[in-house]
Amino acid sequence: MDSEPKRSRQGSETRQKQHRITIRLAESEHAEIEAAAERAGQSVGAFVRSRVLLGAVTRARRRPSVEVQALAKLQAEMNRVGSNIHQMSKRINFGETPASDEIRSAFQGYREVVAAILTTLGRGRR
Repeated sequence: MDSEPKRSRQGSETRQKQHRITIRLAESEHAEIEAAAERAGQSVGAFVRSRVLLGAVTRARRRPSVEVQALAKLQAEMNRVGSNIHQMSKRINFGETPASDEIRSAFQGYREVVAAILTTLGRGRR
């Protein structure tokens, strides 16, 4: 009795969407479709499928909005600035005195990130 272990199907073997349709678009048409997909919070493929096909054939994956992506980048920047401030406070606790320009620079970075976050949220100074 020679039994091979059953192989599980993975990746592209299980992919249900294997057919493609290619069309040519003018730059303005392409930009319009991308912008509409972005506003709908969908990928271009999911957006076109939702507009062309009659039934809800697939579950569209929501793409993060531009604001969410911008906030994620700003959060990473805020973490970097916070890390710098934390390192300075550790040095102060060990009796060192950071240079005043280093302190000014760290807090200036903090103020810039906060201003960028407020602008992204529509609450910044105009």
